[in-house]
Amino acid sequence: MKKNTPDIPKHSKKFYNDIKSFKSKSQHSILQKHNIRLDEFQKRHQSFQELGKKIKDIESEIKNMSSNISKDDTTNKTISNLNHKMYKYKSQLLKLLKERDNYSFTDENNYLLESTYIMQEYITLEENELQLLQINDLSMENSASLNEINIKKNQLTDLYLTKFDPNYLLNNNTRKYTLNEKLVCTECNMKYSVENSFLVCINCGICKTTVEQANELSYKEMQEVDYRPQFTYDKMSHLDDWLKRFQAKENRSIPQEVLDKVILETKKERMQNLNTLTEDKIKKYLKKLNLNDYYDNVIGIINRINGRPPFKLTSEIENKIKSMFQQIQEPYEQFKPSGRKNFLSYSYTLHKFFQILGLHEFAKYFPLLKSTDKLRQQDDIFKKIVGHMSQTDKNTKWVFYPSI
Repeated sequence: MKKNTPDIPKHSKKFYNDIKSFKSKSQHSILQKHNIRLDEFQKRHQSFQELGKKIKDIESEIKNMSSNISKDDTTNKTISNLNHKMYKYKSQLLKLLKERDNYSFTDENNYLLESTYIMQEYITLEENELQLLQINDLSMENSASLNEINIKKNQLTDLYLTKFDPNYLLNNNTRKYTLNEKLVCTECNMKYSVENSFLVCINCGICKTTVEQANELSYKEMQEVDYRPQFTYDKMSHLDDWLKRFQAKENRSIPQEVLDKVILETKKERMQNLNTLTEDKIKKYLKKLNLNDYYDNVIGIINRINGRPPFKLTSEIENKIKSMFQQIQEPYEQFKPSGRKNFLSYSYTLHKFFQILGLHEFAKYFPLLKSTDKLRQQDDIFKKIVGHMSQTDKNTKWVFYPSI
């Protein structure tokens, strides 16, 4: 009753493991589509093997029954019962054999043969891209290399989707139309550039995180954004850290031991109401306890101790702050004193931004410099920046608020 059975592709397991071991940097990569396809193949292999085991078990049962029937001491009643069971088993066996015959791995073989070279080349490009993105200050040569890599990845994506996604050609014209809308700044109609984790309009300074964009853009669409040298990455990343800490979104967890030590200090000072805790108080305690490493987590510590809900900025406000920060980079370079290397204090900058946006209740959580001389120096620079921005950006009410 044995029939020829379809062969599971022998090369697929190694190929499956090789591809699975590589983690794409994007959730929208064709590697993700490829892995989904491989998972489907693996499930089919497992189902086929389970079916084969059922067939062997039933064949073994039928063989045992036939042996029992042929025994001399078997009664007619027992033979009748065995024949009835054998009939059921044989019917079940025929059904399973038919199901097995319907299995075909031709589509898998064809897919792997046609996709292997695409995936191997794509992985090589992704590895090269990841290496370039580790460089903090990209040269124009490296930026050109990134653009070339993304052009090639885009071509491979087109090739893969054309071959294996039946809906791709049907939707291609629509995708191109929506792509233009998503990658162009809505304020000035200029194309976004990529500066590490941000989409930035060089013309007007609008800045969006690529994490937010990932909800809207496919991987192929993200490839069509131009890469530029990341001249503001470190600054923008640092600003993002400040905003996260303000909203208690920082990745660093605060050990209970640190909280207990701070609470103990409040008890020593006979503080009756923990709701009166201030950032300055927390910093004083941390300094006394030699826990200076937690200075950046002051707001999170207060929230944990007194149950105060974390501050929350809307995405519009966050994006506006990042946009303003991006916009002042050029005038800062223009107005900073010669020889000055460091940027303005981030706490000072955010204090001023919140004042300009009319959010004075937030500004107070970003303390100004204690040194009068240093504060005056920053005021002098920022006043000139505000004067420049008030002329070039009419969408924001750039107003200078003196610190002294």
